[in-house]
Amino acid sequence: MENKLLHTPVLLNEVVKIMAPESGKMYIDATLGYGGHTIELLKAGASVVGIDQDVDILELAQKRISDSGLSTNFTSIRSSFANALDGDRLETAKYSGVLMDLGVSSYQLDTPERGFSFRHDATLDMRMNKDLAVTARDLINGLGKNELIELFSTLGEEYAAKKIVAAIIEARKAKPIESTAELASLVARNVTRSKSHLHPATKVFQALRMAVNTEREELKAALPSAWSKLTSGGVLVVISFHSLEDEIVKNFFASLKDAFEVSDVITPSLDEQYDNRRSRSAKLRYGRKA
Repeated sequence: MENKLLHTPVLLNEVVKIMAPESGKMYIDATLGYGGHTIELLKAGASVVGIDQDVDILELAQKRISDSGLSTNFTSIRSSFANALDGDRLETAKYSGVLMDLGVSSYQLDTPERGFSFRHDATLDMRMNKDLAVTARDLINGLGKNELIELFSTLGEEYAAKKIVAAIIEARKAKPIESTAELASLVARNVTRSKSHLHPATKVFQALRMAVNTEREELKAALPSAWSKLTSGGVLVVISFHSLEDEIVKNFFASLKDAFEVSDVITPSLDEQYDNRRSRSAKLRYGRKA
């Protein structure tokens, strides 16, 4: 567990430089995770509201921040970032920065029973919020042929969606597909990626996770709400990890660029990519309010 708690967040130096934390400034970390970004903001004397819908991660982050002696200026909210940013617990035009570090966390991937990863054999779950009613198991066994094809094609950008779905439909005639290992093995038997470093099931698992957690819908709703929370000169920083997320973020900032400062895409250094394999697909964009 200790190595997880010491997890270094992606693009940390870049985030701190852009957000320029100092005493008296207030920030929102809309995807708290382990609290790595938040801790650096708190160290600079800033105040931070941290949001996360995963109760396990929220507890880990709260403990880490408390153990670091930085809890005085920290407040946590258990919620999806879309609901929290759109609600009345966060005042408008007040914060110097909002950070959104998207996607699945290392903790979720590395905890087998959460059912996010094909690297562990566990029940297909993938809920970031355990209170959600629908799991990945429900989707893989309950959706019809055309719905699954649409899901894998759209959210997974999976070229072999029809072939994979045909295999799923056939397999579940005998019994429900229950585990990550079952699904990953089934996909691997039906997809060849000789020129790719990706596991054959990567895109299918991505699609299921995004569907279970309604990630695109959450992001589209959260961006304008986050922007409304910024004071003059405040900055919205978004880190995405795949093209579907980045396209939404890019389009949102493009709608603002005539009136506000909007960055080009920023990616991790080669050193960071070497040290942290999960950073390799990261893209950071930000906009600053006038």
